[in-house]
Amino acid sequence: MSDRPSRRRVLAGALASLGAAGCLSDPDGRWVRADVPTDATLHGVVATREGAYAVGEDGIVLARADGGWSVRLPSGPAGARNELRSVDVTDNGRTVWFAGDSGALGAYDVVADRAVDFTAPNGLTSSWEAIAVGGLSGSERLFLVNSSGFVLRGRRDGTALEWAGATEPTTGSSVAALDVTPLEYAYLCDTDGGVYESDDGGETWRRLGVEGASVTFHDAAAVDPGHVSVVGGNGVIYRYDGGTWSRTVVGQQPLTSIVRDRYDGLAVSAAGGVYERSFDGWEELEAIDAGNDLRAVTLGTSRTPRITVGESGTVLERRF
Repeated sequence: MSDRPSRRRVLAGALASLGAAGCLSDPDGRWVRADVPTDATLHGVVATREGAYAVGEDGIVLARADGGWSVRLPSGPAGARNELRSVDVTDNGRTVWFAGDSGALGAYDVVADRAVDFTAPNGLTSSWEAIAVGGLSGSERLFLVNSSGFVLRGRRDGTALEWAGATEPTTGSSVAALDVTPLEYAYLCDTDGGVYESDDGGETWRRLGVEGASVTFHDAAAVDPGHVSVVGGNGVIYRYDGGTWSRTVVGQQPLTSIVRDRYDGLAVSAAGGVYERSFDGWEELEAIDAGNDLRAVTLGTSRTPRITVGESGTVLERRF
């Protein structure tokens, strides 16, 4: 779990040694610890047309605008302080969606600066482990997955949400992450080394692999129909190109998050390892001394730097 292409895609750059100021710097930029108004663990972050948004413990929703972070929602969409575990954003960057424990589900219109509570969709109070969104704000499709591997599909029509029946792509394994392409091909990975694809909006699913993976997957990044990358234990990145899987080991620590576009990408480990993909493949960059586990990463836009977030309110920004 986890901007297209201005959302979850394109992180690049090189990192050098950590200086006394607490940042990683090189001629191209530096990772700087941001000042945020929380010490809550942050599970997800996305870039929108109005800046970045991060979500996490106790239902907190943070926003970054004009270079500073502030609290948008202190206790979740319903005010119940349920942990928010996943976040995604519409293809036009206007609406942020977040989901988590006890059926928590909400949307935040970043232009209107307004939140809407959709908690307990279809009367379900499952703890949602991942959310993925495809389409434009006001007509987007939503995919929610719980820890048992059930996927709930919804479609928004203006202010109303309509829900279809739940499907179960896996064989009961816990689902770790979910992503969709702009053409609404959906991909998910589970904790037993399985990756699944849907080409019909989540109505049916087929297993793509990964045979013999023997790792716990943590995140997935779908680029185009038939193209997805997943990361997990032992510093392994698996990439599917529509027909075959390739395997790249970039480090020894488990990878927690990955972002991709067609050419570039970035992955992070809980321990602060940063790995970059370019035309020449993946390479290990020097580690960030984050001080806490890193949970998620997002890509920069013209208004937002590249950002990684994690435990105890950790937010690092790559500034140039």
